[in-house]
Amino acid sequence: MEKETIRETYAMKILALLGSPRPEGNTRAVLDIVLTAAREAGADTETIELAGLETLTGCRECFTCQAKRDEPGCAVQDDMQDVLSKALEADAVVWATPVFCWSPTWLTKIAMDRFYCMFKFGNGSDIKSLLRRRKMAAVISAGGGPDDGADLVEETCVRMARFANCKWVGAFLATNVESPEAIRADSDLVKRAWAYGRTLVS
Repeated sequence: MEKETIRETYAMKILALLGSPRPEGNTRAVLDIVLTAAREAGADTETIELAGLETLTGCRECFTCQAKRDEPGCAVQDDMQDVLSKALEADAVVWATPVFCWSPTWLTKIAMDRFYCMFKFGNGSDIKSLLRRRKMAAVISAGGGPDDGADLVEETCVRMARFANCKWVGAFLATNVESPEAIRADSDLVKRAWAYGRTLVS
C-alpha cells in the first residue's frame, strides 16, 4: 500500500502595526476591512495596537544593536522587543496610521525609529537589512484630502520599505473620512479596501 503524501500548505503571515491612539477609530475600521480580505485570500494576520503596549520607548541611538549582525539586538527592554520578533517572523509588515500634522502618529514614528536595529551598517553604503525580501505596505486614514498630509505619510512608508530592502506593495489611502460607521457604510471605499487586502497576498 502506497504511503499517502501529506502536503503542507503555508499561509502568508501579515503583521499590522496600528499606530492610532484611538484603537477603534477610523484607521482600525479601514484596516479591519483590508485584513479581512487578506485572510479570505489565505493569509494569517495579526494586529498589534501600539497604543495598547504597556511600555513603548523611543530609540536611544546607543548603537548597541550594531554589535549583533543577525538579530535586532536592541538594548531597550520594553514591549517593542516582541514587536520586533514578530516582524521578523512575518512575510509582510503593514503600517497603519492616521495623519497627524502631516506625519504618522507619534506611536507609529516611535515604532519606526525602533526598527533602526533591523539595519546593520558597514562601510559606506553597505547596509544589511534583517527585513529584506519581505513585503511592506501602509493603511493611512485622513480627515482631509490626499494632499493634506496623507501623501507625506505614504512617502515616509515608501522610504522605509526602500531602505529595508522590502517589496513596497503600496498604500491604501482613506481620505476625507469622518467616522468608523461612515467608513463601513461607504461601499466604494469598502470595495477598494477589499481589493487592496487581496493585493497584499498576491
